[in-house]
Amino acid sequence: MGLCVLTVDHAEQGLGVVSEAAAQVDGLGLALTDHPQIRGALVLSTCNRVCLIAETSPDATVQGFDEAALRTLIADHGATVLAESAQLFCENDAVWRVFRVASGLESMVVGEREVAGQMKRALTQARHEQTVSYTIGHVVEEALKTSRHVATETALAAEGRTVVAVGLELVAQRVDLDGARVLVMGTGSYAGASCAQLTSRGVAEIMVHSASGRAAGFARRHRVTEALDLDAALAQADLVVTCRGSGIPALSTEAAQRAVDARDGRDLMVLDLAVSGDVEEPVPAGVEVIDLETIRQAVPASAEAERAAAEHIVATGVRHLAVDLERRRMAPAVVALRDVISDLVAAELERLPEEGSVPVDEVAASLRRLAASMAHIPSARARMASEQGLGDRWLNSLSDVLGIDVDIAAPVIDMSNFAKSDYMTCPVTGLRVEDLAANAVHRGEERKS
Repeated sequence: MGLCVLTVDHAEQGLGVVSEAAAQVDGLGLALTDHPQIRGALVLSTCNRVCLIAETSPDATVQGFDEAALRTLIADHGATVLAESAQLFCENDAVWRVFRVASGLESMVVGEREVAGQMKRALTQARHEQTVSYTIGHVVEEALKTSRHVATETALAAEGRTVVAVGLELVAQRVDLDGARVLVMGTGSYAGASCAQLTSRGVAEIMVHSASGRAAGFARRHRVTEALDLDAALAQADLVVTCRGSGIPALSTEAAQRAVDARDGRDLMVLDLAVSGDVEEPVPAGVEVIDLETIRQAVPASAEAERAAAEHIVATGVRHLAVDLERRRMAPAVVALRDVISDLVAAELERLPEEGSVPVDEVAASLRRLAASMAHIPSARARMASEQGLGDRWLNSLSDVLGIDVDIAAPVIDMSNFAKSDYMTCPVTGLRVEDLAANAVHRGEERKS
């Protein structure tokens, strides 16, 4: 199986399934890497998706560890929704998926930057838990690097459109945020993003409440006010932003009803950013909720030219990663070639007399230069073969001509599809690099005009 990605997301399975999956994946990476056939695992959980990136051992298939075995292992940990509902992407498709997710191309708000930060934190957590393999870490790092290029070289994220931003745009159609009082319930990453967005929109006061007792520290860091009395804060607020996402509603039906009763006929507007839903059902009359599903339906389609430019950047990033991984894969064979030539030189040096008309150290230096020269062309051809997807052909030639056999791991990405970069095709969009490049050029010409 090699590198694989299992994912449930907003587009395929819906936010309800994402919410159920998110509640089951705590500790999943550690549990999976206890299995001898799992070399590494990383779990990414966002409001858009729950995604598992895993790498199996080279002999996993031989040992009978297949997709069914992986799903069973995930289900045994308790992550039954991910095991039963997730799409599976392997090898090439897995790499493309990681790059597209990191770049925001699979997000509810296309091009949003929040997912890159979430992926970076997931990688840091996996490294802290020592569950990430070299391949997973390298793929994710390159995907994050590519996402930065998408952010700086396209206009997909130029206006700062994020889930929080789109949600607040919907709120602003109903509530005047300029000078408003806002209560934030939660202290996680979305709470911080919400405070930043609210401040930029000119709210008069931001209060924060946390059932976990972390409100005081959060308030100091973000220069907001801690809400010690939840009922009083709910009665005074023009907007409530819920983003706790613990699986237990932050705003109970009883608390919401008390707030409505205390507001003298003013409706309570709630922006619910929790994937599991932070407003308890049933919602009392007088409470209006904008949740992630409402936000998803309100997101406009991205500009075609900007998306094409982003697709081209992602394709280029995947290509660079593929070449790099292929070079690393073939490195042991190049080392073996150099060792064979060096051994031949050493054997010749041993035949030289201890003393003679030519000093032994001069002869040794000459032969070593000869060995380096002999190895240069095959080494350069190995690099070219890596870039053109012909690595296995070069390895076969090494064996046929020089009798050098090196045990090389299977490629992470099938380079045979990349013989010519112009014909590299994204498995998701079906677009070739040359198609994407043409769109990017067209976009540039439109901007100039």
